[in-house]
Amino acid sequence: MCFTFSCLCASAFSKLSPETTHFISLHGDLGYSALLNTIPGQQHAPGLNTNIGADYRLLHNDFLFSIGLEGMYDLNANMLNEQDEAIKMRDTEGDIFDMHVHVNKSRDLTHMVNLNIPMLFGGEWGRFYFMVGPKFSLNLYGSTSSVAQITTYGEYDRYYDDFYDMPNHQFVTGQQMGSATMPMKWNFNIMAHLELGGRVNHMYKHKQFRLNPDKVRMYLAFYADFGVLNLYSNRGGEPLFDYRETEQGVQFYLQPLMRSSLAENAIFRNLNIGIKYTVAFELPKHGKSYIYDYNKAGRGYRKRGGTQSLKY
Repeated sequence: MCFTFSCLCASAFSKLSPETTHFISLHGDLGYSALLNTIPGQQHAPGLNTNIGADYRLLHNDFLFSIGLEGMYDLNANMLNEQDEAIKMRDTEGDIFDMHVHVNKSRDLTHMVNLNIPMLFGGEWGRFYFMVGPKFSLNLYGSTSSVAQITTYGEYDRYYDDFYDMPNHQFVTGQQMGSATMPMKWNFNIMAHLELGGRVNHMYKHKQFRLNPDKVRMYLAFYADFGVLNLYSNRGGEPLFDYRETEQGVQFYLQPLMRSSLAENAIFRNLNIGIKYTVAFELPKHGKSYIYDYNKAGRGYRKRGGTQSLKY
């Protein structure tokens, strides 16, 4: 695929009558984001990806080059499995029982705000265009948090029924439990970018677009970004779910996946796909300049061509 796009770029650059046009463009992207991981049995985290930025574009013949700056935001939701645990406990009367803990309906979110520098190459033929290249991505902000519902009940060997909904014995149903919002530092990333689309000026009826169809160019495209490097940088996390015995009873804790020991030594990469909308404004072209040659003018030089004729 890389070889094919390279050949297309090379053929787009070469032309007998070269034409060069410069643009400043604005773009906005919206699409699906997946946070891929190598944790055994852990599902990939679906989410939302959005980008907004500005670029410089060079169109030389059919060859297209772009470099710019964009802000990226990713929101991903880690899919956590339900958990069931049984804890051996002793009640106030000294009897041994099993406290069953069921954790479900979890919502584990991660946020990522990055500054991207896309450097793209491609070609444009008529209404169709494509661009490929790297995006260098620097993390500016990251955070993660997790909430879930917890249900606890007591099981005694000498009783037929289990004990539910007794808050004074810490038997509760559907109680909200969660972590605080924790900071996340994502690693520097390089994303491989692919963009396929076309011009959509003909869809608009504004007078400016009809009179100057090439001065303002609008594009609609499909895009895909795949992260090459590992995003994860945190180490030494706590268990995903844990508890401690205190004087007030058992205290339960919930840890976000990205800050837990479960994610330690795992590799995380992002994959984003969606729709990109671009508006490109053509920059003014330099007019032709004429240089007065005194020597030629002094000798009565006259350029041949047009309707000129030679007299002897």
